[in-house]
Amino acid sequence: MNQNVPNLSKPNGSVSAVAPRRATLIALAGASVGLFVAMLATGSDIEHDAELVDIVAAYDQSKGAMQIGSYAGMVLVGLLLFFGAALRTTLRSRLRTWLADVAFLGFAGLAATIASWVVTDLAMWKAVDFGDESAIRTLATISDAGFLPLMAAMIATYIGTGLAGLRTGTLPKWLAIASIGIGVVAPLGPLGFIGTMLLPVFIVATALTVRIDSAS
Repeated sequence: MNQNVPNLSKPNGSVSAVAPRRATLIALAGASVGLFVAMLATGSDIEHDAELVDIVAAYDQSKGAMQIGSYAGMVLVGLLLFFGAALRTTLRSRLRTWLADVAFLGFAGLAATIASWVVTDLAMWKAVDFGDESAIRTLATISDAGFLPLMAAMIATYIGTGLAGLRTGTLPKWLAIASIGIGVVAPLGPLGFIGTMLLPVFIVATALTVRIDSAS
């Protein structure tokens, strides 16, 4: 046996994760928030019983504009996954807890929900372009119900982050408690949209205040 091969395993069989730098968290947060706000500002809120002429007017965009919007939406999806993974590592820097995994899965669920919105919007634009009224009505119904996965994602994101922050002491207590409160009301019908509106503030506040263990 070659005696020169180093033993890379630690005595306890674990390898410590390297926490992201503050600048990395802030950069990911800023880019995510910018795209998220732009998506909310330019998106179409179509209900299942909307008039056909209103739906057509809402999607009266050029192919180039629709493609740019779709690609930007996918970039947002990727940024949320990166931010969620970075936040998970930071929340676990002082104490390994499964609650940090819940927070990351919440961001993953949020990313998946936004991806489904982007796909639905692009499909709706194509249906409008083709003049397929049946497809338009079907997609309008799907779009109108698209908030349901968002509720589940918000519950995991806010409550998971808040509880993990309290458990490990990596978040200010006020932010952790507020996060839990927002997550609790996430499935309560119209109150669930509070989490959506406050998501940019939550992401930025978390990136700025989460305690980063330099020794992790």
